[in-house]
Amino acid sequence: MADLFANVADGSIVSDTVGTWAGARDDTDGNAVSAGGNATSNFVQVHRFAGRSGTTFRVGRSFMYFDTSGITGNVSAATIKIYGSNANDCAVIAVKSNAYGGDGGTALATTDLDAIVGYSAGANLAGNATIYGNINSSWNTSAYNSLSGTSDLMADMQNNDIVIVAFLDYSNDYRNNAPGSTVSNNSGAYFANYSGTSRDPVIVYTEDAASGYANDVMGVATANIGKVLGIATGNIGEILGV
Repeated sequence: MADLFANVADGSIVSDTVGTWAGARDDTDGNAVSAGGNATSNFVQVHRFAGRSGTTFRVGRSFMYFDTSGITGNVSAATIKIYGSNANDCAVIAVKSNAYGGDGGTALATTDLDAIVGYSAGANLAGNATIYGNINSSWNTSAYNSLSGTSDLMADMQNNDIVIVAFLDYSNDYRNNAPGSTVSNNSGAYFANYSGTSRDPVIVYTEDAASGYANDVMGVATANIGKVLGIATGNIGEILGV
């Protein structure tokens, strides 16, 4: 098995605090980005506040990306592992994101709050988003939390040079289910800026030897080819019918 650590550009985004669930959950330009820190108690969050000025809501999500350009074989297993911190109120799910400009080329921005592939304002993400890591509903604040990787994650690790992941609360945010009472739910985690790698976000994966297209391409030996037009050689049976 191998370890693939997140880029240090990881961070969290919090929405504006507003008077409706839809206004917070579907905020297209969040309130603030927290990037470059070691850890946060707000890795994901869902809040409903009730006070003299009325009821307000806020959500928070975290984003990170992984450089998968060195993967040339078949990814047969993968687990996203996040080291917990501070709070464990939320069940956490990981989905495919197009933050960072979609390719890791830009810094995380408040406008990335809804940068989730398949996201649509007012809609449950079930059946729309691409799940990368299955739900973890027992968040540990002092150890690694595992989100078992899906076939979509493994395929994108094989075929794409960058894999971008968004983390969000499952019960309310992912399902678009407004909290019915006052809540202040957070689950905390460490980011890649933590000293060393002992608590960094990581994908632990198994890469099998490439199989599939086993011929030279334009004079280049197959042993020296990882991908053809962005597709891992392990997933290619023929090129132009050959």
